[in-house]
Parts: sequence; C-alpha cells; structure tokens
Amino acid sequence: MSIVDDLVENLVERHAIRLSGTFTISLINGGAAMKGELFSTLRDQRKGKDLLNLKAPIDAEVAVGEIVVPLPQIK
Repeated sequence: MSIVDDLVENLVERHAIRLSGTFTISLINGGAAMKGELFSTLRDQRKGKDLLNLKAPIDAEVAVGEIVVPLPQIK
C-alpha cells in the first residue's frame, strides 16, 4: 500500500464527522441567498476524543443568468 492509501484508510476508520446547523434559503432578484450557521465536530473514535470543533457562518448569494424559453409560433 502507498502512504496515501494508509492515510486515507486511517482517516476513514478512526474518525467521524458530525454536522449540524441551520440555514435559510431565500429568493432574491436574479438568484438565491443562503444565510445561517454550520457546526462541525471531528471525533477520533478509537480514543473517544473530539479533535476539532468548528462553528462557521454561512452567508452566500448565487446569481442565475437570464433564462430564455423559446416558444413555438402559433398559426
């Protein structure tokens, strides 16, 4: 096995990630906006310890380009 294989295997076998949080999605002029908070915990399952606790704010906007729907001619 390579070093990368060993590293990935150890990360998958020993660690667990817990995600939680709340966010809202709203429609805005030309797209959508998302706001809220994300809570994440990285836990070492063999030792039973939390290695990393993360609290991250979410504040994003996505713009959608103009959508053109061609309509057939009615005769």
